[in-house]
Amino acid sequence: MRALDSELAYFRIRIGQIFAAELKSAIPLPGGAIRQEVQQGPFQLSPDESEEIIRELESNFTTTQKRGAAVTSDYKPWLASRRNSIDFYYWNRLRRYYLEGSVLPPQVVATLDAVTDEVLDYLGDPADKGPWSRRGMVMGHVQSGKTTNYSALICKAADAGYKIIILLAGITNSLRSQTQERLDETFIGKKSVFHATAQVAMPISTYATAKRFPAYGTSRDQDFTKGAAGVVFSLEAHSEPMIFITKKNKGPLGSLQNWLKEQAHGQSISAPLLLIDDEADNASINTSKNPGETTAINGGIRKILDLFDRSSYVGYTATPFANIFIDPDNDLQMLSDDLFPRNFIKELDPPSTYVGAARVFAEAGDLRPEMVEIVDDYQSLLPLAHKRDLNIKVLPPSLYVAIRIFLLARAIRVLRGQGKKHCSMMINVSRFNDVQEKILGLVYEYLQKVRNSIVVSSGLPRNQITDSNIEDLREDFEREFAASEFGFRDALRVLNEAASTVTVATINMKGGKLDYQQNTEAGLHVIAIGGLALSRGLTLEGLTVSYILRNTAASDTLMQMARWFGYRPDFEDICRVYLPQSSLDHYIYIHDAIEELRTEVRRMQSIGLTPKDFGLKVRQSPAAIRITAANKMRTASSITLAQDYSCRHIEGHSLINDDATNKANLESVRALVGWLNASRPNPAPDSKALIWTDVTGAKILELVKAFRFPEAHGDLGRISAEASLLQDYISDRLAADLEKWDVAIPHPARGDAKPGVIPNHAFALRHRGSGDAPLGTYRVTGSKNRVADPDDAQLGLSDLQLSAAIAEKTKSDGYRGDRAYCAQRIRPLLIIHLFETRGDVSDLKISDPVVSLSFCLPSTQVPAKARLYQVNKVYQKQMQDLFADQDDDEPILETG
Repeated sequence: MRALDSELAYFRIRIGQIFAAELKSAIPLPGGAIRQEVQQGPFQLSPDESEEIIRELESNFTTTQKRGAAVTSDYKPWLASRRNSIDFYYWNRLRRYYLEGSVLPPQVVATLDAVTDEVLDYLGDPADKGPWSRRGMVMGHVQSGKTTNYSALICKAADAGYKIIILLAGITNSLRSQTQERLDETFIGKKSVFHATAQVAMPISTYATAKRFPAYGTSRDQDFTKGAAGVVFSLEAHSEPMIFITKKNKGPLGSLQNWLKEQAHGQSISAPLLLIDDEADNASINTSKNPGETTAINGGIRKILDLFDRSSYVGYTATPFANIFIDPDNDLQMLSDDLFPRNFIKELDPPSTYVGAARVFAEAGDLRPEMVEIVDDYQSLLPLAHKRDLNIKVLPPSLYVAIRIFLLARAIRVLRGQGKKHCSMMINVSRFNDVQEKILGLVYEYLQKVRNSIVVSSGLPRNQITDSNIEDLREDFEREFAASEFGFRDALRVLNEAASTVTVATINMKGGKLDYQQNTEAGLHVIAIGGLALSRGLTLEGLTVSYILRNTAASDTLMQMARWFGYRPDFEDICRVYLPQSSLDHYIYIHDAIEELRTEVRRMQSIGLTPKDFGLKVRQSPAAIRITAANKMRTASSITLAQDYSCRHIEGHSLINDDATNKANLESVRALVGWLNASRPNPAPDSKALIWTDVTGAKILELVKAFRFPEAHGDLGRISAEASLLQDYISDRLAADLEKWDVAIPHPARGDAKPGVIPNHAFALRHRGSGDAPLGTYRVTGSKNRVADPDDAQLGLSDLQLSAAIAEKTKSDGYRGDRAYCAQRIRPLLIIHLFETRGDVSDLKISDPVVSLSFCLPSTQVPAKARLYQVNKVYQKQMQDLFADQDDDEPILETG
């Protein structure tokens, strides 16, 4: 298909002019109007060409983005009063570049403008002579455009009067260099190269009549050094702002700090500072074992901030748990730490075209069925836990499949006219550089074999093709891409073109670079193999296929490895992610936890709460408890925790795989039901459950104490010899929210009644046959971490309460799923789950009937109570394992 650049440029300008009013108000344009405009345009276009232009325009003009929520403290608006006096040179230049250069959809630019105005207003006013300091955090999504956001913020801050801008860009050279290049494009306006014979202007420089450029103290190929500072001369020598883009390494940070101290001549620096910390949850947090000391990076950041009379610090992150746990034992220390976001926390919503965890990992995610591929054939060849001397001679079969799928996806993109767009595959299977190099050799060898087969067979009739590699490609295509608009013969026709440009490279601490900038015309088509360098911040352009095997239980670390999140215009349907079931479980878990954080920001904004309230709330969430505990368990066997289970359904999804334990648990349940029969002989009528109401909480607590769950069950298992987290939560509220309970035993409405399971009642039992029983623990529904049926959380609720729950789920700041129903409860609900497995679960040592519990807990008015737990060895090891692979990849030896 011929290039349509001039036609696209015409229609972008035309539609932008016609719908200027809609664009200003960020109202999405109707697709029908775009189609009509293209069909009535002045060009002779084929139907395929018209459709391609319409798709491109609709992706530009119908994309929407919400502004997100925020919680603030000590907020004194200043931007509105100064706006007319500010020359927004850098921002206006960037805005024109985004709009007129068709870099971003107009609605996204409109939202970007509004959101960065908001964040700028939360910062200190650079015209205020001070002294002052502001600290904040921006919560984005992985690969969602955080760089775009802080690029715009930097432009506006420079326009408003911030003279020194420091951007901390991750912990690797590759990420720092990539970030420097992005800021060249959006702020600096020329290639940042020291001692260049001629300055190379970037495209953005054409969008302003005057030619102004900030000073830069770092370049594309050089982090900060005192020698580089010689190029900058001095802080006083420049009327324009100056920017330093440095990685979080004590070498460059220390050099920058010392140079700034020299510039200050023993005094504090009066020029206002904006310090932006990208991936602020990585390396910036103080995790020192000694409470009186700081880690090198955390201390380096603080020392730089302390040099300035006026400073604003903004941390950008997609996984913000660690930022709240400045000191995991001490709320006061958390709030007083100089990097805690005490002034504002801003939550960013991604554009509607964003492919993120909600679409890939949520149960209702529209991309999950096709995109996610579970692999289980790697353990004997490439185990998750291995050493650097692993002798790997052959790849897992699923990795060979993934490579072929990448080549087929490349072919489909060629057929769609995207053959010269960037296209990448990521292989992240080892933390060790030595192993990565071995993987490189095996991938390269296989790629050559498949290429040779394609060259020989691509022009042959089907009945003459006998090559096994081509047959594998055919089977892969029919399995994965049969629903596409092309057939395998179409793909085979262009496979040689698609495969011939694919390169293989390692990206790690020893080197390697994904140089998309140098391949803008033909596109970079690459299979990138790496570990940490591919796990944090680095953007893989056109990422289509990902293959990940990592032995980390730290869910937020895994989420950062999700480089496949982002924007996939016209090829999201052919993207694939290969990963183990355990990794998928972690992704689902952390997605739910982070979405709860975002909901909490929206909820707290609506009732006027502050970052302090948010920080304390986050520290009491079950997800946060895991992370807090893991951080503390590196060095201690005791831990202080305060838990909050309000509006939650806590399920006993794991049981001890022991028949005697199950029988003892069943006897404890029978004792409670016997007491209920005596005190309340007539449970409420319900065809699907026995329900008793207004039951004293003391009897429920008695059952909780007697019932044994595995110690590794975070909420219900005993964290210490004395109690579980949930047991203490209930104890703290027996005289308040949890004084009276409802009790339900759900059962099928029909089926063979089983007498004698509990006293005085007979009913059919549910069937649970999909679980597994590894290592002494029976997981009732396997990886789903459920024991209840989907509607069990609704048991006992009135029609009015059910309607309120449905309405709650429609609110932008409302609870989702079971939490919406728990929030409507007046009394908590204990659900007793009785079921049979009928021998369907392998290695299960429990005979039918099996019993478990779950708890639907309402909102609470009782503050979370911190307790000191002397934790048992099981819990201690579980928490240590969460951070076992946190220091990912080999030691970082970079210093410049």
